[in-house]
Amino acid sequence: MSRQVRDLLNVRLQTQRPGLPANGPLTPALRALAETRLGGEPISPAGSELAQSVAPLTIQAAFLPTGGSGATPWRNWLVLDISYRGPGQASLPARVGLVAHELTHVLQRQLRDPQFWPEGTLRPSRSRRWLGDSTNYMEVLAYIIGASVELDLLEAKGMPVGQRLLDDLATFTGEDAANAARYVAKRFPGNATYRKNEREEARSPDRRIPAGGWSHWLGKLGYSATVIQRVRQQATLGNPQ
Repeated sequence: MSRQVRDLLNVRLQTQRPGLPANGPLTPALRALAETRLGGEPISPAGSELAQSVAPLTIQAAFLPTGGSGATPWRNWLVLDISYRGPGQASLPARVGLVAHELTHVLQRQLRDPQFWPEGTLRPSRSRRWLGDSTNYMEVLAYIIGASVELDLLEAKGMPVGQRLLDDLATFTGEDAANAARYVAKRFPGNATYRKNEREEARSPDRRIPAGGWSHWLGKLGYSATVIQRVRQQATLGNPQ
């Protein structure tokens, strides 16, 4: 058992109970995801539907000094940096987008397919990763949702949008799913998990990428055609890499 896993098992967890309780550790971000305009229209279609999907679940949350990153190591577990405690997690569109990314992993792990959507629980593999197994295609879909949410919130707040965020979304939603999965490791070269995933996936004939494409799998995760269309519109503003 690695030191990282021991730390996770020993940390004091906070429980996000169903129904968005006021004292829930993830409630500030979930409320930001579900925020509406004056007429009642969701600011972010992806964020609104994600909040609805997650609200009935019980999720264990831990806040650790991660350097600003997050993780969803196994089913219904979520790890965020200590700066995300309380209102800090909803203080910026990018922070809400990161929480949306991790909550999308929560939905993915519900699918329980060990090849494409692993639960993250005990499972041997060639790379000897016994806990927290994931794939870079899982990351592709999570980055799509996180970027869509961030872009919607930036627009609503009248804040500038970086071209790189748009380029990322255009790449992740490209027709070449294998390129999108490789881009995860290229875009974030300091992430050891993405590098390990890339090495293991290179040895797999299907690269651990399920057939169907990103829009199909967002649908399987519960996202509507409205969300998929919104993502397509946002992606047209970027340049695929």
